[in-house]
Amino acid sequence: MAVITEQSVSTLTSMLPAKLLIAFLVIAGTTMIIYSMLPLRLADTLITLIAEAEETYIEAHRMGILSTANTEMLAILQLEVSTVTESTLRNSLSWRAALRDFLHGRTFTLLWWICEVKQFETHIKILKESQLRTEINLNPRAVFLQRCGMGPRYSVSFVP
Repeated sequence: MAVITEQSVSTLTSMLPAKLLIAFLVIAGTTMIIYSMLPLRLADTLITLIAEAEETYIEAHRMGILSTANTEMLAILQLEVSTVTESTLRNSLSWRAALRDFLHGRTFTLLWWICEVKQFETHIKILKESQLRTEINLNPRAVFLQRCGMGPRYSVSFVP
C-alpha cells in the first residue's frame, strides 16, 4: 500500500495555483453538502427515526404513561411520514423528478418532519424519565434495574 508523506503533500500543494486549490475545495464542499441533503438519503433517515420513535412509544405505553394526545400525535406522524416518504421514493425512480423534488424544497420538508419526529421522541423520553423519577422515591434499585434492562419488563432467567 502506498504511503503518502506529509512532505509530498506540501510539495504538491505549493506547486498548484492557489485559485485552483480554492476552487477544488469549494466544489468538494458543495458536492458533500448536496449529497448529504439529497431527499432519498433524508427519507431513509426519516424512516429510521420514526421506527425508533415507535419503539420509544411502545416502551412508554408498557409503562402506562401515555395519553390519547400522544397516541394521536404518533398516528399523525406515521401518516405524514409515510406520505412524504412514499412520494420521495416514487420520485427517486426518475432523475428528472428527483431533481425537481430537490429544487422545489423536498429537502426542507423532510428536514422539518425529521425535527417533528425527534421532538415527539424526546417528549416521550421526558415522560419516561419523569415516571422513573417518581418511582425512585419508592424503590431506587428498581429504577437502576429498569435502565440496565433487567426490570419487570424483561424476563431474565438464570440457569444454574
